[in-house]
Amino acid sequence: MLRFLVQTIVILLLGALSGVAVYMVVGQPDRSVKCVQADLGEWEVCWDTVTADWGGDVLWIDARSQREYDKKHLDGALLVREKDAENDLAQDEVMQAIGMSGVEGKKLVVYCGTEACGASKSVAEKIRATGFHSEVYTLFGGWKAVPKELK
Repeated sequence: MLRFLVQTIVILLLGALSGVAVYMVVGQPDRSVKCVQADLGEWEVCWDTVTADWGGDVLWIDARSQREYDKKHLDGALLVREKDAENDLAQDEVMQAIGMSGVEGKKLVVYCGTEACGASKSVAEKIRATGFHSEVYTLFGGWKAVPKELK
């Protein structure tokens, strides 16, 4: 029994040391969101398209919760929560910002917490339905697609 216990401890230690060695050589795993233009759905957009092709000249709409928004959001982002989108969109400053961004030729990009959350698509549809802006996109990957240095 003692031999089995010693062998188990040795194997666990070797496994842990191997893991540390791999981490030291390779580094942290790449957790970035891979966005492929050909795989995007209708009205979806990659982070690189927004920042490189459009120069970041967009109005950001944050479709996450109030708590997540208060914790951190993109500069200038408006909060339009999926569960309370009608009330959020009814606020004068929100509708005015959305309408003016359309007049200024800015696109709207809605993001939520993850690529599969669905809140951004729901909020984008509600914004399009208002008729105040026609170019409303969703960010592929959501908040996870935002580079670490902006979080």
